[in-house]
Amino acid sequence: MRRRTALTAAAGLALSLTACGSGGDSASGLNPSAGTPVTVNAGFIPVIDVAALYLGQQQGFFSSRGIKLDIKTAQGGAALVPPVVSGEYQFAFSNIVSVLAARDKGLPLRVIAAGSDSTGVAGKDVTMIRVLKNSRIKSAADLEGKKVSVNTLDNLLQMLGEVAVTADGGDPDRVNFVELPFPDAITSLKKGDIDAMITAEPFDTIAAEGDTRVIASPYLEMAKTGLTTSVYCASEDQLKKNPKLFPALKAAIDESLAYAQAHPRETRAQLASFMTIEAGVAQKVTLPTFSPKISKASVEAFAKAARAQGLIDNDISYSDLVWSGAAG
Repeated sequence: MRRRTALTAAAGLALSLTACGSGGDSASGLNPSAGTPVTVNAGFIPVIDVAALYLGQQQGFFSSRGIKLDIKTAQGGAALVPPVVSGEYQFAFSNIVSVLAARDKGLPLRVIAAGSDSTGVAGKDVTMIRVLKNSRIKSAADLEGKKVSVNTLDNLLQMLGEVAVTADGGDPDRVNFVELPFPDAITSLKKGDIDAMITAEPFDTIAAEGDTRVIASPYLEMAKTGLTTSVYCASEDQLKKNPKLFPALKAAIDESLAYAQAHPRETRAQLASFMTIEAGVAQKVTLPTFSPKISKASVEAFAKAARAQGLIDNDISYSDLVWSGAAG
């Protein structure tokens, strides 16, 4: 069983910040109301999943509860862990595997709200494995001995690749995973420098226009329905210091998710406001499912897969990970 090390640096930094004390004292006791709004610092990654909150902000779901979002962006979820743990950010976006890994390393993070779900539709999901149309690779097991790109080693997409290979009867230890940014991976696939790429939207749509085909929809190897794949998280310290803020914040996030799911055209229109995307691609991308529900089955499925692939060492339950909503 391989042991993952890619998240260790971020975890170590975050743990040192915890040991030095929280930097969130200035945010102590945030009490939002329409008459006395408060500024809430948030860390996002510029990916399609966060479109729901930009849309909710536009619709006034946060301001009506006295919350003004000050959004900072990072290119990866690991970079958002230290400022959340230190209290610099009240909450941040992350894939669920990164939060599980942080909890496994003793970091005081809790999931406060859902982010997005996979679609549960084969060949039309938010993450898929693609090869060139003329490739001899037919299924995930054929990736043994092949070079496969992921955006970040030892994190969500590599785990999904390993899940797909295992489910197809292959040995994931025989797959050569390489780290490439999505745009570079598309170029490398076309040139033949890699044999397959594990995608995420909008890059799956972009890759689909370049003579590629899908060989696996890895989320469907974990469950035959949609899974909660991304979440919003906060530190336990912030949850204790701001017992009136987080119920209001979660309510605004939940309303944003429900609205985005019901208004896909408006959700697509948000994409260009926070990420670089061509208008034609924005109209074609597969949107995730936006649901306020944090699926217990999803948490259990990801915890099981993360442990099986060596990303975490310990069993992590739903109650360990997800904030109950209770004050304190």
